[in-house]
Amino acid sequence: MSMQEMPARGGKRKVKGHAQARPVISAPRGTIKPHKNFDEEEATSQAKKLRRALRKPVDMATVIGILTKYTLEERKYLKRRVQRASESNFSLRETLLALLQWQNQYLADWAHRAMKGLGTNEKALIELFCGRTQAEIQDVVKTYHRLHGRSLEAALRSELSGDFLRLFLGLTQLERQQDAVVGDNRARELAEELYAAGEARRGKDADVFVRIFCTTDYALLRKVFAVYPEVSARGSSIEKAIRSEFGGDMKAGLLTMAQCITDQPSYFAEKLYRAMRGLGTDDSTLIRILVTRSEIDLENIKEAYQLRYGKSLAAAVADDTSGEYKKCLLAIIKSWT
Repeated sequence: MSMQEMPARGGKRKVKGHAQARPVISAPRGTIKPHKNFDEEEATSQAKKLRRALRKPVDMATVIGILTKYTLEERKYLKRRVQRASESNFSLRETLLALLQWQNQYLADWAHRAMKGLGTNEKALIELFCGRTQAEIQDVVKTYHRLHGRSLEAALRSELSGDFLRLFLGLTQLERQQDAVVGDNRARELAEELYAAGEARRGKDADVFVRIFCTTDYALLRKVFAVYPEVSARGSSIEKAIRSEFGGDMKAGLLTMAQCITDQPSYFAEKLYRAMRGLGTDDSTLIRILVTRSEIDLENIKEAYQLRYGKSLAAAVADDTSGEYKKCLLAIIKSWT
């Protein structure tokens, strides 16, 4: 079940004398949609057009127009042709190649890259696993083993440790309940468990947080997070409780999960903002999010970005990138500025 399913009712709730607005979970909407009349004839026609466009000098406008028009399943017909774009700049090439990979393969490759060589890219791992649904994680787990001849669990155990490792093992063991009964009493019980394992004691019990965050149905977790301030002696939100009890990567992982379970588009909007903030651009994060969310909820992410930062995502991307790379990203966003 998607993190965006089972929308919360609108309105406000009272928490110790304060009105707190609940986020409205809207249905996921992607920017790239399948074509009803896409068939072998259409694929052949587009492949020929793409082949002509990839001849030197490359007609990059046509390449971008084709690759950002069709869904991944439709683009698979064209995969062999894109290798001819090797003379384009690195970020553009990375974007075009990302558009031609199955999402589970692309994310599994990224998980491998995040743990390859000296050091581990914990930020990428948090986005890849703490920011995704169980169905997406399940696909990555299976694909990782097939591509790299090693289980994802073994790779994680070799790179991570402590509470952070336990969190990732909890996520990748795929034990989350699906379509569980969402009752107010059960939500309060779980909220009380979290409080007792964190704020109410000296030294947090990370295992309780891992168990509840990694095995509870998403809709029920939203209720748990909503009721948590009512069971906290300090009226803390679940985010404030996590910040007070955890540190480092474990804190970042739990906060990511809490935000995504409550409002996934806002999480990705913030990640995109941070990727473009300040000097330089985190192109890898920018490409990864725009490509992998384009058929899922990029329209929702665009709305969240506009609401949060008072600027359209397209305008932000246009300001931070240039040339054919910019045109390609704007075509994915489906907005030309």
